[in-house]
Amino acid sequence: MIILKIVSFFNVKGGVGKTTLTILTAIKLSKQGKKVLIIDADTQANLTQFMYKIVHNNKTMFEALTDNSSADEVIINAPMDEYPNMDLIPSDLSLSVLSEFLTTKTNREKAVWRWFKGNIDALKNYDYIFIDLSPSYDLIARNFMLISDSIITPLQYQDIASIRGCELFYQKFNQDLEEMEMVNESKRAVVINSHTTRKLSSGDIFNDYLDTFKDIKNDLLDTKISDTTIVKNAILNKMDIDDYLKKTKKAHKIRDEFNEFINELIEKEVL
Repeated sequence: MIILKIVSFFNVKGGVGKTTLTILTAIKLSKQGKKVLIIDADTQANLTQFMYKIVHNNKTMFEALTDNSSADEVIINAPMDEYPNMDLIPSDLSLSVLSEFLTTKTNREKAVWRWFKGNIDALKNYDYIFIDLSPSYDLIARNFMLISDSIITPLQYQDIASIRGCELFYQKFNQDLEEMEMVNESKRAVVINSHTTRKLSSGDIFNDYLDTFKDIKNDLLDTKISDTTIVKNAILNKMDIDDYLKKTKKAHKIRDEFNEFINELIEKEVL
């Protein structure tokens, strides 16, 4: 029996590797036989460009929430031949006005929940639904996070602002839950991305600053993902890390790091 798990990837700070992490995690699980639906809820649509097309006329979550388009109407089945267990709900610029549309609705924070509930017969066939969110704590982000079983937040090593972005999200989300008198038991995981073992003053500053946020430290994974061109090149070649290393006949510690990252998320029941 499939037990669906909904996972959002989010940080208020952009440029932290959120979309890349979403893609690579989805591919890894899909190659293990898991059925994964990725919802591109980021107006930049980088994930859609990776999996599908730069320009398209397909329906997005905008049509799903404004016209009540069904899951069957918005899901693109297996847009990547190499990874047939991954489906996609694409994004485009229409999502930039979706938040404005939702503000006029009753129970606006539950718009996505209502759509999921109405389309559960189609969605329950997935092991995972991954949501790549825009780096903005807006109504769309809140909608998706309220239905999420887990929320994964990447931090960019040496980037103080990425820590601030995570803390701002934690503060605002907890505040909103309290005001709505809602209990949210989603599991949270924080991962340090683009890490280097080189001794850098900016790294020391980052680590010292991170130590001041106990709530983030409590959710911090032991696994760190290294800063390497391997990841960037794998994405440019529309591959995951394993397939790219096999193609280039290279060995790199990033393969083991990413396996450890997935295993730790599973052990902590984030995945």
